[in-house]
Amino acid sequence: MDNKLTGGFISQRRKELSLNQKQLAEKLNVTDKAVSKWETGRSAPDISMLEPLAEALEVSVVEILKGEKIERESIVPASDEVIVKTMKKGKHKLKLAVAALIIVLIPVFAFSILMALSYPSYDFLNSFPSNDEEKIISEVEEGFDHIYEDIENLHIVKEQRKGDYYFYLMEHDYGVIMACFHKDKLFDSRIVFDGGTGSVKPNELCLYSFGEFQHSINVFFGYSMMDDSYSYYYRGVKSTKQIEDEYVLDVLIDYDHSYSQASKIYSD
Repeated sequence: MDNKLTGGFISQRRKELSLNQKQLAEKLNVTDKAVSKWETGRSAPDISMLEPLAEALEVSVVEILKGEKIERESIVPASDEVIVKTMKKGKHKLKLAVAALIIVLIPVFAFSILMALSYPSYDFLNSFPSNDEEKIISEVEEGFDHIYEDIENLHIVKEQRKGDYYFYLMEHDYGVIMACFHKDKLFDSRIVFDGGTGSVKPNELCLYSFGEFQHSINVFFGYSMMDDSYSYYYRGVKSTKQIEDEYVLDVLIDYDHSYSQASKIYSD
């Protein structure tokens, strides 16, 4: 239905019947403003108004929808009723579809809101302040309980921060543990336990390497070191580091957008 064509046709028929907008509106129990909107094409008559409007204008529903007079012989008997019923069914189906969509979307929307609200809470509860030494130690103890049945006297002897990562060298009665934490994505001052590895051999330089998205991380660590320096090869270049005390904790982060054997560190 073209609103302008239908509106022009309604206006034409009303004038042919010598009716003003108010008189037509009274016949249909609507306001004259509604009739005015139909005739100017700003809106269209509701489906429920088509048959009463056709009767008032002494035309068929088909003619109103088409926006012009049609030879009476061309109009199929009872076509008005069929058309209106079909349009009502279509409108009813649309309402059902919209209602079904709303029913589906409401839980999805509610779930999204719940997740958006709970995500920060979840993040906060699963992280802790970076200066909470007791919590750092307890996280490492819990993370390594499958390796060490009982970690006695675990304490931090060296720490280093590189980018968004926190590295700790921890000593216990049987050796050392190198543990890695990363900064929480939402809370800058809080950290989350990543993992690490342990060593029970003194005076042994250990290498812990792991890959992250677009970078690789390489950690040198050891304890009870006897020498005053150590050397390693990085991308074919030999480097030497001084050992300030008997502990070693050195971190290199390789931002070459790849993680391969070529970017690992090898002890000398």
